[in-house]
Amino acid sequence: MILVAHPVGNQNVRALLGALNQRRLLHSFHSSLALHKDSWLCRLPVVGKECLRRTFDMVDGALLHSYPRYDVPRVLCDKLKWYSLTQRNIGMFCPENVYEHIDRASAQFLYNTVRKPSQVYGYDGKCKALFTAAKAVGGITLNYEAAFGSISYACGMLDHEREANPAWRASIPNLSETTIRKQTAELALADRIIVASTFAKRTLGESGIAHQKVAVTPYGAPAPMVHKEVNVRAGGPLKVIFVGALTQQKGISYFFEALKIASGSVALDVTVIGADYANGRNQALNSELKKYRWLSSAPHDQVIRQLLAADVLVLPSLAEAFGLVVGEALSTGTAVIVSQNCGAADLIIDGFNGYVVPIRSAEAIAARLVELADDSEKLSALKHNAVFSAGRTTWDTYAKEVLDAILGQP
Repeated sequence: MILVAHPVGNQNVRALLGALNQRRLLHSFHSSLALHKDSWLCRLPVVGKECLRRTFDMVDGALLHSYPRYDVPRVLCDKLKWYSLTQRNIGMFCPENVYEHIDRASAQFLYNTVRKPSQVYGYDGKCKALFTAAKAVGGITLNYEAAFGSISYACGMLDHEREANPAWRASIPNLSETTIRKQTAELALADRIIVASTFAKRTLGESGIAHQKVAVTPYGAPAPMVHKEVNVRAGGPLKVIFVGALTQQKGISYFFEALKIASGSVALDVTVIGADYANGRNQALNSELKKYRWLSSAPHDQVIRQLLAADVLVLPSLAEAFGLVVGEALSTGTAVIVSQNCGAADLIIDGFNGYVVPIRSAEAIAARLVELADDSEKLSALKHNAVFSAGRTTWDTYAKEVLDAILGQP
């Protein structure tokens, strides 16, 4: 039986929970708020919609354990724009305090429960206390999903950006030394490590983790959402989209610099979807966002509609273990330009369904945008091939591969 702990339960967590529950291998799931859709909380005004996002109907209610003391106030503070209370590392309701609370609570549960699990499954930066408890109890295998790859590697990339791009410092995530030390300790405790990409595995290898300890199980991608030939009308502007948090870790300054270069030669129609990490404190970002169509947030179905309307997704990440939007873009017939440090580059066949470019190279991105704007036949081919290559890895296959890795099956 396997105990799983994660603060919110995103799509990869849900896939794993569904597979464990189906095989009757789930011991319990621990999160900030884990509900069923028939909960009275889901019917409340204002907060009911947020509660619906925390429902896990694929899991029996007796196996769900909630610890909402810090996360619920965090969500409310963000909605009220009380950002000082949720600021990374220092706010009373910052994500780090949310993670710490759930980690300690799930560890205490493990100590107290009579029926011990045979394995636990934790996530990077969120399970040090749980893993320490499991080691103390003894006889429990520790599985660790390094969803961000090596955090110390990402910190090195961001430290470079602070010096190279001082105007964008407000958009550089603050990954504290405490976070790095926590992941280092978790990696040392783990018996098995799961990552979603070869890039993530490489960053762990550079941090001294033995490659045989790490299994690569790519995240799921949607099945194709278009079932006809994807054509491009010649003569129109190239429709470019960016989807993701507006941070320098995602290479956001290089995206805007590439647009500036390319727009000197071709017409672009640009849509940006993502929350401003700097909350308006980055004047350089504020200036760029005024030039384009910007949606600070959008429900998933609206993101898909925007992808369906786009020609090319650009994701010039400096350090990203995967990038789920890449699979979604392929499924909508959208060509993709990603950096070599975006884990989802594993899904891209260069020149077939998109392009893989060097990190920090606005010039390389701009060159590809100009090429696709000038060559409608090439763009049509890439969009067609995007659909053709979509859905090669599903959430079901991801969950199966994870279970094979942690259960020792071939």
